[in-house]
Amino acid sequence: MKVVFCGNPEFALFTLDALIASEQRVQAVVCSPDKARGRGLRTSGLPVKERALAAGIPLLQPESLNHPEFLDTVRGLAPDCLVVVAFRILPRELFALPRFGSFNVHPSLLPRGRGPAPLRWTLIRGERETGVSIIQLTEQIDGGGILAQERTSIAESENYGALHDRLGKLGARMLVDVLSALERGAALPSIEQDSTLATKAPKLRPDDFRINWNASTFEILCRIRAFSPNPGAITCAGEYSIKVLDATADSTIVAAPGDVLQVQEKLWVGTADGAIQLKQLKPAGKKSMAVADYLRGRPKLPARFDLL
Repeated sequence: MKVVFCGNPEFALFTLDALIASEQRVQAVVCSPDKARGRGLRTSGLPVKERALAAGIPLLQPESLNHPEFLDTVRGLAPDCLVVVAFRILPRELFALPRFGSFNVHPSLLPRGRGPAPLRWTLIRGERETGVSIIQLTEQIDGGGILAQERTSIAESENYGALHDRLGKLGARMLVDVLSALERGAALPSIEQDSTLATKAPKLRPDDFRINWNASTFEILCRIRAFSPNPGAITCAGEYSIKVLDATADSTIVAAPGDVLQVQEKLWVGTADGAIQLKQLKPAGKKSMAVADYLRGRPKLPARFDLL
């Protein structure tokens, strides 16, 4: 089957790699134009671009997905399908081109988690179960018919990095299975989503990364897991700020929300219903480190973190 692949970040690499290793033929890869990134604002390519170049796959980086020249290029490839993973919204002129249509690998149990950040919001909300949905693209964002869906439990200690990789591999396998079934002529069920059960996973705002020490221990730990190992959940005390990458609940400590307690090389912060022990931190401009290593540097710790 002739495939045009659309994707940008690392999550999309799992599916792209699976397609390259499969019997399917990846005719071209579409990703966003290069942008200046990082502190030095150096122009760099997205992960999917680097993989396409390494594999010798033709690369398309249109400024606009509606541009006639780009659409003509895709039309000339005569793909059997488009595969979309963690990309932009496709116009109808593009997603309706292939004979089998276009398929999206979405890391949530749709209709739950509609939006660009389903993995983060699944963890922020403390959900115990998630999964991957393969859907047919339509004009309704994340609202197309479900062709395949698999569920999986979320471990209590599982963070974003671990869940990202696990669902990336699951989605890649599912997508290849869907394409193989279509190639064999199998009729796949397209299950209509019940929009009354939909939840949103919107684009993250700066405040979403902040720890609210007035929240419960459970809520705070969920937020820390949602931003670990990167970029880290942020907590501040005036101009002092630090990112928390790992922490555990501690029912033996009693402290007011935001209060900072240090005993030798251990560090606790009070919550609305108890305290958490900080385990892994990332100081501004430095690499992540264990709390004990951080405290050996004798930082000037605040007595209390800011409350949101």
